[in-house]
Amino acid sequence: MLHFSKAKIFFILGALFIGFLFALPNVLPSEVREKLPPIMPRQTINLGLDLQGGAHMLLAVDTKDGLNQTLKVQRDSIRDALREEARIRANTRIEGEAIYITFRSEADEEEGAPILRAQSENVDDNALGGGGQTLVIENVGDLRYKITISQAYLDFLSARTIDQSIQVLRKRIDPTGTTEMTLAKEGNDRILLQVPGANNERVQEIKDRIRQTAKLSFHQVVPSTGIELELCVNEGRCNLGQVAYPRKDGTGSMIVNSREIVSGADLKKASEGLHPQNGTPIVNFSYNTRGARKFCDFTAEHEGELFAVVLDKEIITAPRINGAICGGRGYIEGSFTMSSARELSLLLNAGALPAKLQITQENTVGAELGQDSISAGKNASILGLVGVGIFMWLTYGIRFGTFANIALATNIVLIAGALSILGATLTLPGIAGIILTIGMAVDANVLIFERIREEAASGRGPINAVDTGYRLSLAPILDANITTLIAALTLYFVGSGPIRGFAVTLAIGIVMSVFTAVVVARLITSIWLRRARPKQLPI
Repeated sequence: MLHFSKAKIFFILGALFIGFLFALPNVLPSEVREKLPPIMPRQTINLGLDLQGGAHMLLAVDTKDGLNQTLKVQRDSIRDALREEARIRANTRIEGEAIYITFRSEADEEEGAPILRAQSENVDDNALGGGGQTLVIENVGDLRYKITISQAYLDFLSARTIDQSIQVLRKRIDPTGTTEMTLAKEGNDRILLQVPGANNERVQEIKDRIRQTAKLSFHQVVPSTGIELELCVNEGRCNLGQVAYPRKDGTGSMIVNSREIVSGADLKKASEGLHPQNGTPIVNFSYNTRGARKFCDFTAEHEGELFAVVLDKEIITAPRINGAICGGRGYIEGSFTMSSARELSLLLNAGALPAKLQITQENTVGAELGQDSISAGKNASILGLVGVGIFMWLTYGIRFGTFANIALATNIVLIAGALSILGATLTLPGIAGIILTIGMAVDANVLIFERIREEAASGRGPINAVDTGYRLSLAPILDANITTLIAALTLYFVGSGPIRGFAVTLAIGIVMSVFTAVVVARLITSIWLRRARPKQLPI
């Protein structure tokens, strides 16, 4: 146990060097970090909202908007099923929070009712018993049926909507994954958003991105007279399956088919660029195989007609189809600047929000509170280190107490290096995890030193006593720390926000404390034994 080959020593010192190297930028001023050679790491530990201030928002998911979208999807699906399976054209409309289907005759009802009931499916095929049915279908008489969304399906949609919204917001607000923001579900219909270090300008940018649903779709333009357009726009009296959208440039409105040719769900990639002819900013896009095929088929069948590019119920542009557009690539033009084109491409790549979000609570956390917290945490850490160090010296003597304290100090530095490498966010609970680690880090040394004492008291020589002490203490040290590590990992995967911050520092601290106590302290002890060759252990 006390023999270290040159290869082992090389790897141990290499690991310590890397840890110290990545921990170093945390104690250097920013101007010094900027002047470091390119090969040197510059990344520091990210500070959480409670340490460096930032934005704190509580977002409410508009479940009514999600319900309306679901009703429209179900209405279109029912209408298509009746037409395709039985060639039945029933009166289908949405009233309030229900879909009403009125058949034209008893024969249509007899043939269409089974098709209608077949539209209700399992809410979740992965759930026990299917999780209930998606639709509640009632016969209200006079060839009329009422269809409502079941409560089980509403709960499922609400949970899925929040999960999708969190994913979309993460891509929109933090596309590079470096902001270390917090996005978590809060209650049944709210999302907690915390962005550390966000200033007023950044907060406004975040709010703008939240408010945009970024729903992109292509629609066929319906030729219409001035009277038809006026009735549709001003009075909402549009023909079945049609809707009016305003132009983004403010030149009026256009009537389009409500059914999409292709939607943002088929979008593969979007990026800003320049028009190949006039050099104006545009947004390039490409669709996946399904979207490309649908768009190619439509443009081939409707050559010479107009189609509208609609973003969030606003027509960006409405070009004429001069021929089949295949290959799944194209561009959107519409009075963009490079900044607005870049912003739109970012939103399209992130995807559309499944429902509207409303900011119900907004707070700005000042950095002054964070500085006080950092100072308090630093003072607590220093006091904890000094207290533990004095205890080890008093209990195990200057020699072995120094070995334990060197291992403890190395442990703290390695924790800082690991947090920097991982880009983890340090919060107040994280500082608490580090302070707890300081107390736990010497547990392994205590077990080892007490075992060495017992072996020395039983008459073993110094080298034999130290070797036996380290060898026989390894199993209980691993058992104790693995169980604590399991608890830390459980907190990380089950918890959220501050709980995860505490779990991260605790887990890293456990791993580093075992390494420093079992490996680093043993190496130091081995070197001392070989050089000093004591006849009696000072422990």
